[in-house]
Amino acid sequence: MLKLKAGVVAQGLSTEIMLAVCVAQSVYASYGHDCVITSLLDGTHSSTSLHYSGNAVDLRTRIFESTSVAESVARDLGDCLGADYDVVLESDHIHVEYQPKR
Repeated sequence: MLKLKAGVVAQGLSTEIMLAVCVAQSVYASYGHDCVITSLLDGTHSSTSLHYSGNAVDLRTRIFESTSVAESVARDLGDCLGADYDVVLESDHIHVEYQPKR
């Protein structure tokens, strides 16, 4: 199941990030967990963050049993999304951004 943390603003997302969210939900489900979006266009990010243009999403990781599970989820998500996406395991979330390499 896909869930939004209270206060998450979802208007104005790029189609590429909407696709990434769908893929993330599937990857999380394969590990037996709900996918919780913790930030989209909301929150405080660096001035150059792709969150503000609707090209980034943060996903909850505290639900995983260990750091190694979170690492596996992030790796699988990156493998599914491909080279135009950056998937980064941060200390408390997985950050996904659409940034074409062309």
